[in-house]
Amino acid sequence: MSNNHEQLDNLVSELPKTLSPKNDLWPEIEKRLDVPVGNHTNHWRTLALASIIIIGTLLGLQQINKPFNIDTNQALLASIDSIQMQHATQVAELQMIGKKVDWQSSPFSSPVETGIKQLRQAAKEIYESLKLNPTDQQLWELWLWTQSREIELLTQAQSLPVLQNQNGDTI
Repeated sequence: MSNNHEQLDNLVSELPKTLSPKNDLWPEIEKRLDVPVGNHTNHWRTLALASIIIIGTLLGLQQINKPFNIDTNQALLASIDSIQMQHATQVAELQMIGKKVDWQSSPFSSPVETGIKQLRQAAKEIYESLKLNPTDQQLWELWLWTQSREIELLTQAQSLPVLQNQNGDTI
């Protein structure tokens, strides 16, 4: 074994202290060092990254807005139903008052009653349209106007002059 060590030591001692390449590498290295640092960025990468971010943002916003729109429509539909119920209650109360005071027909009541019927029909049609499109502001305004006008007509009808019946007693 000692013979192997001696042989190895001899071989190592025969090796040159430095290794030199077959051709000079320094000019190639120097060329690389002298290259100015440039904007060697790939513009397509930047564009692709920006596109991905924009698409992701748009899809995210679309998903976020969907439940909000559904919730908004549900809230509007609930408001429509609530307003409709309140209006029906007001109309019922006004009609009860009319029955309590024994609302009698007069020559003036026929056009008012016809107007009330037409308003109710229009309000019903507007109500159905509003349930299909609860965000339409013009439908809202028209529907609320028909309701308030119906209440005004009911109130006016109660104060119409009544022709006294000569055949019966009056209160």
